[in-house]
Amino acid sequence: MADWPSTLPQSPLLEGFRDTPQNSVMRSEFDGYTKQRNRFTAVLNNVTERYYMTSTQYATFVNFYENTLSNGSEEFIKPDPVLNVDKAYRFVEPYDSERVGLDWIVTITLEKLL
Repeated sequence: MADWPSTLPQSPLLEGFRDTPQNSVMRSEFDGYTKQRNRFTAVLNNVTERYYMTSTQYATFVNFYENTLSNGSEEFIKPDPVLNVDKAYRFVEPYDSERVGLDWIVTITLEKLL
């Protein structure tokens, strides 16, 4: 499994950061009473992160996404900004990039794996 490149920012911007557990509760109604149970023993998290990157870092990121991760289809290891440990992630959708002067703001949508 590939590692997030050390030359890329290791922590996302605070603005726009989201870390949301997926819903694992199933609800069923029986004669006016609602019963709930867990569908899974473990739950993945949906994560949205934004990174400020220089043009050199952006080129490294695009190469990592396209070549190392086969256009985002492979899992990878990167620092979890909440737990301060390395976790496995995978892209949910392609990244979004925005030019800011000579630099870039890159937004990525991931699943944090177990």
